[in-house]
Amino acid sequence: MNWKYKIDLADESVFAEIEKERGISLPDSLVELIKEGNGATPEKYKYMVGFTEKVVGAILSFNRDEADTDTVFTALSVIQDKNLMPFAIDSFGNYICLDIAEGVVVFWDHETGEVYQTDKGIEAFIESLY
Repeated sequence: MNWKYKIDLADESVFAEIEKERGISLPDSLVELIKEGNGATPEKYKYMVGFTEKVVGAILSFNRDEADTDTVFTALSVIQDKNLMPFAIDSFGNYICLDIAEGVVVFWDHETGEVYQTDKGIEAFIESLY
């Protein structure tokens, strides 16, 4: 995957901090995705949820004190379900999350709070972008 506008990850201890705060364990595939594309926009950004085309606007930045882009910390304050780990945002303020219990990527609608599954894990989700 080619990434545009990547921001270097400032501190890898952020993953352990989030795991402790949320009481979850982040899979290696998610950690690797963030290290590779922190704050970046993927060159291929479209994906399907059922029969509906969606877009990835950018991978959330996992840097604290980031002012110029969307961060995971804002997303975590909005999404109350601790089982959902936001890692990307679309152009409309919706989050793309990993459902920790199910191990699948989901679309979280910011207007309704509804969740729609992609039925794909992190790696399959990234590979499916077009």
